[in-house]
Amino acid sequence: MKKLSLLAVSLLVVVASGVQAQNQSDEMTQRLDSLQQVVNNMSNTNQELEQERLNRVVWKDRAKYFNLGYVKQTLTDKSTGIELQSDFGVSLSSGKTYYLHKKPLAGMIKFGLDWTWMDLNYAKSTLPELDPETGSVDESAVHQAEFSMQFGPSVTINPVHRLKVSGYFRVAPSYSALYMNDTFHHHYVTMWNAGCAVAWNVISVGVEWRWGSANYSGLSFDESNFDEDAFGDEENPSVGDIMDEMSVPKRKFKTSSMRIYLSFRF
Repeated sequence: MKKLSLLAVSLLVVVASGVQAQNQSDEMTQRLDSLQQVVNNMSNTNQELEQERLNRVVWKDRAKYFNLGYVKQTLTDKSTGIELQSDFGVSLSSGKTYYLHKKPLAGMIKFGLDWTWMDLNYAKSTLPELDPETGSVDESAVHQAEFSMQFGPSVTINPVHRLKVSGYFRVAPSYSALYMNDTFHHHYVTMWNAGCAVAWNVISVGVEWRWGSANYSGLSFDESNFDEDAFGDEENPSVGDIMDEMSVPKRKFKTSSMRIYLSFRF
């Protein structure tokens, strides 16, 4: 009887120990699950913060741009059919992209409106001229410059990390000035711009095409009437004698150019 009692007590102790061990194991599992959940929440929070930081760097902090470009330009005189290719040209522009929605579509696409508030373009060409008396061919420089603004839609794709690819189409109200054959031609021109660019972080490279035409008014310069020392005297020529707009007929010029540019986005 005594042995049975001891056996029963031993069994109770073993069962109690097993139950206690199971309870401790369950409690430990619950604690590990809670800890893992906390770790997962912290990881998700860090990922969200990192994604927000990356979105800010890619989109908001890189919305402005400053472009330096090389220009290859063609000037066509529609009245004579003469077509001049530029010897060299440069451009300078600055603006900002205003995105139309806060979050990128499909996590990578944004539509926006580009406003280039300053756009300077200059190109120099060479005009061959035939001297009817000697039969020789002389050359004179042709200088052309535009000051304009640009405005239009754009689409930007961010396929990976800080890489962005963009395309745009803009209208560019412009004041165009042209100097050739001692004549200054000028007029308002509506230019059109279309281009694309690839950006990584701050640096971007792109190519842009622009075109437009208008009837230019002209101012001729008669250098033979210009006397710098006596300018303004009654017996000497006036401004009207030196610059004569009425004698210069309007001429239609068409401008088309390609600009390859290096851009800094900030």
